[in-house]
Amino acid sequence: MTRFQKLAFAIIFALAALALGLRVASVAGQIVFVVAAVAVAGLAWALGEATEQAGESAGPRVSALLNASFGNLPEVVILVLAIDAGLSDIARASIIGSVLGNVLLILGLALLLGGWRHGLQTFNERVAATNSSMLVLGVIGLGIPTLFHALEPDVSSELVLSRWTAGALLLCYFAYLYFSFTSPGLRFSDESGELRWTRMEAIAMLAATAVATGVVSEVLVHSIKPTIDAWGVPREFIGLIVVPFIGNVAEHFSAVKLAVANRVDFAMGIAYGSGIQISLLASGIAVFASVLIGNEVALVFDPLQLAALGAAAIGSTLVARSGETNWLEGLQLLTIYFIIAAAVWLLG
Repeated sequence: MTRFQKLAFAIIFALAALALGLRVASVAGQIVFVVAAVAVAGLAWALGEATEQAGESAGPRVSALLNASFGNLPEVVILVLAIDAGLSDIARASIIGSVLGNVLLILGLALLLGGWRHGLQTFNERVAATNSSMLVLGVIGLGIPTLFHALEPDVSSELVLSRWTAGALLLCYFAYLYFSFTSPGLRFSDESGELRWTRMEAIAMLAATAVATGVVSEVLVHSIKPTIDAWGVPREFIGLIVVPFIGNVAEHFSAVKLAVANRVDFAMGIAYGSGIQISLLASGIAVFASVLIGNEVALVFDPLQLAALGAAAIGSTLVARSGETNWLEGLQLLTIYFIIAAAVWLLG
């Protein structure tokens, strides 16, 4: 572990403690929100660093899965806590926003910078095609309950359909994992990165950041409503853009860094894998967690959110179709994200 990393981790955990202290001291909600947001973003980066080191010795495929899983931890924790706090609309928006952040913002930035530095970059087309088809499945799975709501607005039926949909998406996600690890054609390059930490350092940092993420995410969620009231920020913009951006910093850092290093297969594996986890795994967790919490949530989304998710799936599928990419395709994904963000802000 480098001296810079040790200093950065110390600052991050100090910010986490400060956020908790500000909440206990009943400081204004918007101040708590800013400090907690910076702390969660820092913890997400720390998770990404620890996960990257923990997975390097296991190879790119396992490392990409670990990075996506632990990188999504802040988003999943915030999602469940938002449901528990009665912020179901923000929780639903954060599901869509997390997918958009991963397959438009993160992947777009990675391809833009990687392509600008290296020109044409190639990747395993079969892996990318499988990932993009899983994203399309996520769009369909989240879209059918919304369409059902438009045709038959019955709350009890919506909840039943959401439970069945969540179960099906969870089953398909685990089937996707099994298929990915047992199909010989779905392989990344065997290139591995530099292992700079000991295994105990990586495990200790994963455990510490996971616990701190849970605590600070709770502080962040409870400061959302006061922040909306104080600043007048549209609720949908908070859920669709701000909260996912805070939780996506780990993937931002890792995927972009890997693409710039010309490890585009690994970078795309993180971005796609994270989007798939959110649309299939996290949405399923949200539904069943809401049942246990006693504040059940249906997978019914705003039409603009669903249209944005469809645009993300189409854009990422077009990128995955050829087995090669360039900086212009990254710019196209970023443009889609910018248009969606502007639309959500103006709608609010």
